[in-house]
Amino acid sequence: MSDPSQKPEDELAGTEQPFVSHLMELRDRLVRALAAVGVAAAVLALFPGPAELYDLLAAPLVAHLPAGTTLIATSVISPFMVPLKILLMA
Repeated sequence: MSDPSQKPEDELAGTEQPFVSHLMELRDRLVRALAAVGVAAAVLALFPGPAELYDLLAAPLVAHLPAGTTLIATSVISPFMVPLKILLMA
């Protein structure tokens, strides 16, 4: 067992930084976060919306429907959940 009179070594000993160093690290992290948000926004701006994806994925099924019929929602939440599920699968 360990000797209770010995103090455990501090893992963070000697890692203190001056205040300005903390501010520079914060700035770097904020710039990286904003860059990541910008890249995500650019990708999503170029990504087609759920309606276009739904039309693309439902086209084979709609082509085989009898003349004069359409796809219907069988539950209250279906019109909202189907595009969301399509986006999650894409």
